[in-house]
Amino acid sequence: MSRKVYEACEYLDPDNEYTYPNSSVLINKFDIKANEEAYEKEYGLARLRGLDLVLEPLSVKKIDDVLKIHGFLFGEMYAWAGQLRKVNISKEGNAFMALQAFDTGTKYINSLINNFYDRANSRQAITKALAEILDNLNYMHPFREGNGRTQREVVRSLALEKGYYADIDLTEDDEVYNLYMDGTVFGDVAKLTKLFELILEEE
Repeated sequence: MSRKVYEACEYLDPDNEYTYPNSSVLINKFDIKANEEAYEKEYGLARLRGLDLVLEPLSVKKIDDVLKIHGFLFGEMYAWAGQLRKVNISKEGNAFMALQAFDTGTKYINSLINNFYDRANSRQAITKALAEILDNLNYMHPFREGNGRTQREVVRSLALEKGYYADIDLTEDDEVYNLYMDGTVFGDVAKLTKLFELILEEE
């Protein structure tokens, strides 16, 4: 199986809210303005923080905890880590949630997380609930950067609360990669459900 190719996200940021002038590089605490160097720095820092979360996961009870995870992963790199984005985003021609809908989106995701704790008590129910949470969290796309890595940590943490591992490893398995990308890019809950059916393992 080969990996599919997807377009990069597009951002409506005419006032350079997040990027250096005339650049796509995100404003960062190290003032790195070279694209490749900034990417490598961010990736390395977030990876190390992700390893910390493997040892001590942050519990997710509501959207505020999603923000805490993002802040933990990216706080060394960006001053805005852990804060809701202030620009609109699209990918493959599909717009993510508009800023004006964030209040509604927050309430809905909180309700999905509550339902997960209250009602998802079998492997099948956990699989479906995680797929729905991932789909809606991805559609909200709360952050300017780092949404995917935050989402994957959120569902991993939630699965652990129910006694399961749900590690979405995009580096090794092409089937996992394609299911995750198709599911999140195109809002395909069936593929996300299949993804969790494939990877969910008991502790």
